[in-house]
Amino acid sequence: MFRRSEHPDDKDLILFADGELSRRQTTRLGAHLQRCSSCRARANELESVIRAFALARNDELNRMLSPAEGPRALLRARLAIEAQGGRSSRMQWLPIATAVCAILAALLTFEATRNVTSPLPKASITPGEAQPISLDEVCSRADAEVIRRGIPENIQRAVFTAYGIRSPQPGQYEIDYLITPDLGGAESTRNLWPEPYSTRWNARLKDALEQRLHQLVCARTVDLATAQHDIATDWIAAYRKYVSPK
Repeated sequence: MFRRSEHPDDKDLILFADGELSRRQTTRLGAHLQRCSSCRARANELESVIRAFALARNDELNRMLSPAEGPRALLRARLAIEAQGGRSSRMQWLPIATAVCAILAALLTFEATRNVTSPLPKASITPGEAQPISLDEVCSRADAEVIRRGIPENIQRAVFTAYGIRSPQPGQYEIDYLITPDLGGAESTRNLWPEPYSTRWNARLKDALEQRLHQLVCARTVDLATAQHDIATDWIAAYRKYVSPK
């Protein structure tokens, strides 16, 4: 269990969510989550991954469990089935405390696979980061290529590693700024992620959004802080808002 000076790991957060910690541990971790926004975000992210993992593989389980039992019930049931070699006639439930290592292994594999092709960055790795910039700097040219600098190879490798991408193929990804430097985005790993070209919501569409936001900011139609917030929070929603609803 984590100490007061530390942050809980994923195992602690899963056990906490399922009520498998002692009363003292639950109180301590709950107090930590109240004051630590990054751990709250990670707890929510784990819940989301658990839900996606369970629902991605639960066609058979849907006939055996009610939706009210929730995604973790689906996940435990799936682990129980797989522990029996796929037999599902009579499921033997695994307590979350004994299954947590299997859960973490399954989640890490699933999450890495999901993140490789996701058009949105992971908020825990790439929350977006801005730095001071004036409107004169933003609007010194008509297009959105005001401050475009090459990203060093070592930084690109660090970003790929953070996302679990070991051998990216040429042209498969663009290491992109979440908040473009033209809108004050910082040249920081907290503002970079491997954006895929192969998905529907790809790097080319985000480039179109960046151009549009640059135009709107310089036309004084959208203020700079709003543009930064919207593109960092959910660039797909921002595209639908500012470029096209489709």
